[in-house]
Amino acid sequence: MFKKRRKDTGSIFEKYNKSFHHALDGISYAIEKEGNLIIIMLFVIIVLGLCIIFPVTTLELLAIVISTGCLMASEMMNTSVEALTDLVTTKENPLAKIAKDTVSSAVFLFTIMFIVVLGIIFVPKIISIL
Repeated sequence: MFKKRRKDTGSIFEKYNKSFHHALDGISYAIEKEGNLIIIMLFVIIVLGLCIIFPVTTLELLAIVISTGCLMASEMMNTSVEALTDLVTTKENPLAKIAKDTVSSAVFLFTIMFIVVLGIIFVPKIISIL
């Protein structure tokens, strides 16, 4: 049988409430401690400005929202894997390096996807006004 976790106690509402607050704690930590997430959020603000300057279709907005969400979520997963790796060992270890490098490469791939999506959407709009 599975071992009960602390968040598994209480009513269904209490369990979801705990999970929700844990998620908010994770977001707060990432915003406060992770410089890359703040940079991503600044780019999101710039992109929102571009959406106002160059009106986007619903599908374009959907692509922007999905790629932004993927990028931010991957950065938070990167933070999580790095913290877990450091919990296991702070010494140099080839497996720890693989874990950290591969998860950071996921963030890199999502960053490229984000840039490509923005390019596909905004480059034609910018070119059309030049």
